[in-house]
Amino acid sequence: MNGVAIEFYDLWFDPNTVGGDMVVECWISHGPRATDPDFAPVPGDLLVLGDGDEAPLRARVIKRQGDRVSVQIQLGTESAAVA
Repeated sequence: MNGVAIEFYDLWFDPNTVGGDMVVECWISHGPRATDPDFAPVPGDLLVLGDGDEAPLRARVIKRQGDRVSVQIQLGTESAAVA
């Protein structure tokens, strides 16, 4: 890790698992908000993703099944300055 603070994002993601459609599956229990009882993302929510190495990215929740959250990374000017 290069020092990107984990508290600046909602979910951790593995950049190697991002699909061509920019969709990635994340696990709430593996993220920095795992112990936050008020964190309950639903489809349509905008979240901040991080991998611990690069700047965080914005993503929209497209599906949630329990602990698993599928999000689509939003590229462009809106995701350029998340923090």
